[in-house]
Amino acid sequence: MGFEFDDAAAAQLAACAAQAALALRGSAGPRRSAAGAALRDFDGGYARLFESARTVESEDRVRLARALDDLADQVRVAQHQALQERHRRSELAAWRRRAADRQHALVGVGAVWEPVLDASAAVLDPEPSDVPVRPTPVTATFRARRRQRTGGHAGARSSADPDRLRRFAAASWAQDGATEQDLVRVRNAWAGFRDRCPWVPVEAPPLPGGFGAYLDENAEDARWAARIADAFEAAGGGPLADVALDVTGASTLPPSMQRLLDPSLTPAQVAAAWRELGFTAEDIAALPLRTQMQVANLDGVPAVARDVASRRVLATAVRDPGRMYRLFGLAYTYGSVSLEVFTAQVRALAQGLQRADQLAADLPTPTARVAQLVGFGVANGAPVAAVVLGNLDTAENVAVNVPGATTTLDSTLQKVRAASGLLDSAARLRGSMSYAVVSWFGYRAPAIAEVPSQGRATAGGAELASFLDGIHDSRGGAPRRLTVLGHSYGSTTAAEALAQTRHRVDTFVTYGSVGFTDAARPEHLHVDRVYATEGQADHTAVYGRIRRTDPRDLPDVEVFSSEAADGLTAVTGHDMYPEAAGQVGYLTPGSTAQDTISQIIATEGRG
Repeated sequence: MGFEFDDAAAAQLAACAAQAALALRGSAGPRRSAAGAALRDFDGGYARLFESARTVESEDRVRLARALDDLADQVRVAQHQALQERHRRSELAAWRRRAADRQHALVGVGAVWEPVLDASAAVLDPEPSDVPVRPTPVTATFRARRRQRTGGHAGARSSADPDRLRRFAAASWAQDGATEQDLVRVRNAWAGFRDRCPWVPVEAPPLPGGFGAYLDENAEDARWAARIADAFEAAGGGPLADVALDVTGASTLPPSMQRLLDPSLTPAQVAAAWRELGFTAEDIAALPLRTQMQVANLDGVPAVARDVASRRVLATAVRDPGRMYRLFGLAYTYGSVSLEVFTAQVRALAQGLQRADQLAADLPTPTARVAQLVGFGVANGAPVAAVVLGNLDTAENVAVNVPGATTTLDSTLQKVRAASGLLDSAARLRGSMSYAVVSWFGYRAPAIAEVPSQGRATAGGAELASFLDGIHDSRGGAPRRLTVLGHSYGSTTAAEALAQTRHRVDTFVTYGSVGFTDAARPEHLHVDRVYATEGQADHTAVYGRIRRTDPRDLPDVEVFSSEAADGLTAVTGHDMYPEAAGQVGYLTPGSTAQDTISQIIATEGRG
């Protein structure tokens, strides 16, 4: 049997293990103090999770120190046994040399004296043991336990002081920095022991691995505390839903959030999942950016929640457009708009939303004086959004305006002004109602060359149908009146949507339409009344109707004029809301078209 044992390597390991155990015990006071400070003003389920994690850390630290002491003791036992084996081997070798010398002497004295001399040697110089010392295996081991950092229940909430949590995280990192040096020394000493003392068997997982896992759990605790501190700060320091903290604090989404974000859910199912969460605006503000991106674009989530998430995402896009360009996947999608175009559109959306906020301050009562961003994402490689004047969650009368070809977020300001004019006109006609007008940029509108194709309308129609159903489902029922307006190619897209909605819509108004396909005729649409208009000066719409039917030619469509009458002006072209001097669009205040559309929104039209 081989005998390789380096006393210096063994002594180094025993010393390092004992010193590390001593340091771990010495850190108990500072760790307890840091945890106690963090628990001040920390209440709710997450405070209990924090306390539980601290208990596990404390117990594991004691177990680890004990295991390190055991390792040091076992190595010392191995040293003693190695000393015994070394002594045995030395004694046996010396005896064998003496025995050889005696055998050599016997040759000279003859056979007569051999039995006498052999008996004398056995008594006076017995043979040492030839049985090797069997070293006791090293069995000291340690396994760090996983600590629970999530486990929120729907409706449960927690509160904390973000600064105290950050101080705990900083203290933990500092303490673990020193402990990590002990780990490095133990790990190096262990490697030296295994390399230079192979005589000693090891019958347990290497203790340094468990030591490292303990520090990994500590580091994750510190990161966890820092993440939830950020969440509390983002939410203004108030209480947060435990489920929201689960999303923030964990590396994987909790089941309740996974269920909400399941892409196969209908808006009604999304609405039900959302209600179970019981999230507030503060909870949404505390969510990670990627989760906010998803919530912003979930049809079925209330507009007030989508607004919080969408504005957070937009603020990031304004501050760092390159990052959002990548997060949206535009950098990796064929046919996407360029980063320069994306940046320009993001800024235009932010400016339009700012103007919407200003206009909202002057909205008529009882309309809520708010503007909302209910969605900001991408569709077919382009940024899309929806901007609301009024409160989409509570308005009795909702109108959704779908723009036509070549529309991008660059025109947000223009569309917001058009929406403001519509809302003002409708409110003057029936001021007892509350209104919300949505400028829906939720699809990638076609370029001029794409207008004859139905592809953009098909894709956009599916998105719009989900959006319209989401209005109904997020509110738990339809508003008193829901009107869909479609300009140019937007009317074609809206027709596709209204053939797919689960909930019926009160009214559909087309203006300057590029036409309907046979599958989207009024009898196939989930809508009660369909209106259409087109100005004589609009010489553009007709070019989009090469393969489509003019809605004015279809039965059951009520046609109204866009020409001058009763002090109102005629449209001068195809545009929705031109801002050039002397130009009149379909939604220009004071035009016949805008006046009639306002009446349809407010009072079911003139008939």
